[in-house]
Amino acid sequence: MTLWVLATQAGTSRAEERERIARSLDAAIAGHADWILLETCHRVELYGFGAMPETPLATTTGEDAVRHLMRVAAGLDSAIVGEDEVLHQVREALAQARASRPVDRRLHRLFETAIAGGRRARAGRTASGGNLAQKAVAWLQERSSLTGRTILVAGAGRMGASLAHSARQAGADVTIASRDTNRATRLAQVYGGRGIDLAGAAELAREVAGIAIALGGIWKELSGDLPPVADISAPSAVPAGVRARLNGSYLGIDDLYVRAQPVPRAYIDEAGRIVAAKTHEYVRWLERVA
Repeated sequence: MTLWVLATQAGTSRAEERERIARSLDAAIAGHADWILLETCHRVELYGFGAMPETPLATTTGEDAVRHLMRVAAGLDSAIVGEDEVLHQVREALAQARASRPVDRRLHRLFETAIAGGRRARAGRTASGGNLAQKAVAWLQERSSLTGRTILVAGAGRMGASLAHSARQAGADVTIASRDTNRATRLAQVYGGRGIDLAGAAELAREVAGIAIALGGIWKELSGDLPPVADISAPSAVPAGVRARLNGSYLGIDDLYVRAQPVPRAYIDEAGRIVAAKTHEYVRWLERVA
């Protein structure tokens, strides 16, 4: 009946290493109703009951493991305290598990409780502390004015849309690239830009003020002399050789793990109280069903 979590995060492992760990755990998870894998921009965590897989990951058990997920869902352990993306990722972890296999009701209840706690914590928030896309675009803006200039956004998914939104808010024009040109075009229309494929984007890359990337997999066509690149893909979508040439003009997902903005004390205090209440609620429920 003891819950455990095996975890690694930015600061203790690089994005490429976390990707390998996630793929290894994902391959082993089939048939395990009592395991759920949570993968976010900065962390890989496996929650479960019963026998643990053999891994070198840090282990937390019992009530501490419950509290850990509550804190993650509330955004208390995020690079940007209280950011919204991690709650979506917790919700997605549960949805993907349910879509692929039966899920142990103890894990289902754990994740549902964490999601409810995360929503409740954010409901009392007076202002958003931002997100990773906003931080990435702000980094580009520190290197060159973006107003009236073009930002190339590679990626047309949820994070790509967030990058495009942040770039437009900064006054930039946007061109959006994707492996699916139709998807890129649909997103670009929302922001008054144009959509192209990744090969065309690689040719355009030298002419833009900056490049913001949120892709799954390597952008193989990208090469040559480039403007500043902010890559929030996990792991990086920029080929290693290209990253090496960029030197200080490259920002990766792990670079964003360092908190640079003031910590929102009021949010932390209230979210902490909600985490404690939700942890207690789940632990008491688990004792009743034992």
